[in-house]
Amino acid sequence: MLAVTDQAAAAIDDILASRELPEEAGVRITTHLDLSGNGTPEPTIQLEVVDAPESGDQVLDEAPVFVEPEAAALLEDKLLDADVAGEKRRFALKQQD
Repeated sequence: MLAVTDQAAAAIDDILASRELPEEAGVRITTHLDLSGNGTPEPTIQLEVVDAPESGDQVLDEAPVFVEPEAAALLEDKLLDADVAGEKRRFALKQQD
């Protein structure tokens, strides 16, 4: 299952706190096929702030993160991390140790 670093959890909390959202809001991770590259469909991961998880989403315990079923298979051995510089937040996926 996808794991979340303390830095990523704090960055997500900051993002959610800066908006007027319901208590069950979080970040939803989805995957889409990108066809713009070399002609071979490549999965891309997207993060989006949502009001609540959708039916079938994995809901993580570490942070308000919801993972769609299709993305969960791709991310089961990954770690969501964040780099925060001032008001900018950049998320990255890393291999779990």
